[in-house]
Amino acid sequence: MILRTDKNQTRNVLLDLLKIILTFLVVNIHLRVFIPNNAHLFGSYWSYTVPVFITLSFFFMSKYFSKLRLPFRTIIFRIKRLFIPLLFWSIISFILNPKLLNIKNALLQLFTGKVVNTPLYYLNLLIFFTIVFWLITYLPIKFRVPINILIIITALIFDYSGISFRFFNPLANEVRRSWGQIDELIKYASLGILFGYLVKQKNNKIIFFGLAILTSMLLFFFKFRATPGFNYSGLELFFGTICVMSTLFFIGDIRLPPKISIFISAFSGYSFGVYLMHIIFLENFSRTLPTVRYLNNQFPLFFLIGYTIICYIFCFVFDQITLKKFSFLVK
Repeated sequence: MILRTDKNQTRNVLLDLLKIILTFLVVNIHLRVFIPNNAHLFGSYWSYTVPVFITLSFFFMSKYFSKLRLPFRTIIFRIKRLFIPLLFWSIISFILNPKLLNIKNALLQLFTGKVVNTPLYYLNLLIFFTIVFWLITYLPIKFRVPINILIIITALIFDYSGISFRFFNPLANEVRRSWGQIDELIKYASLGILFGYLVKQKNNKIIFFGLAILTSMLLFFFKFRATPGFNYSGLELFFGTICVMSTLFFIGDIRLPPKISIFISAFSGYSFGVYLMHIIFLENFSRTLPTVRYLNNQFPLFFLIGYTIICYIFCFVFDQITLKKFSFLVK
């Protein structure tokens, strides 16, 4: 996640609300995995969570990747900003799941994020994408947009040809479920950077309106062929992400009472922490507290809302107790 904006940049409350909604969807799908029930909340909308988060993350990073020869120290800082939470939450996860701890699993966890606390794989992919797009900054600026378009087209070709799926599918589960999604998700990193270019255009409202209308019509009138993949392949999800982002950018920032805007921004800031920690506590609660299963089965929506809010509160309290010296672990 790590969706940080410049301190002097005006925050868009719609993007903050979007992060909160996506976080609820992430928690929802993992609730269904670890505490199965008959409720099918929000259908397949969970599949938009990671693509939209990556698009947002690289949209905010586009101001750096649009520069010529981005300094290596900037990339090192970014990688540290991702690797330290990966290491910290992996250690916590192994402490809570000591039976899984051995040298092989420890190395697999660092390189794939898929042994314990499986959402951590997202950080591995962000580190890899950051390095890729940093290298692109050494190319002339005039090539940036064509290269990002080429990355998107190539990734979609790999999706529909099944090349990526056939290569990664025979590998270990931890590898195929993390690095196997490089092809599926790198297109969204490029998409975020392209949105970064579009918001700087004078007629961007017209562009975003056109993109929103076009993609919504494509989604409504066409049934796109299913593609072999691990979660995020295919045009339907790609056009859906463009539609969501274009609609929000077309609407632009909305004016709410200052206190409400501040609360939403502060609340959404901990979405990163909720994403990283919600599953390790959920696993342990579901094993040790029968009440958790009962509540999720009987009141799935209320339990989802309650548990997600508890995770947000945990991240906030953690940040306050540590005097915000370790904020990078939860926001």
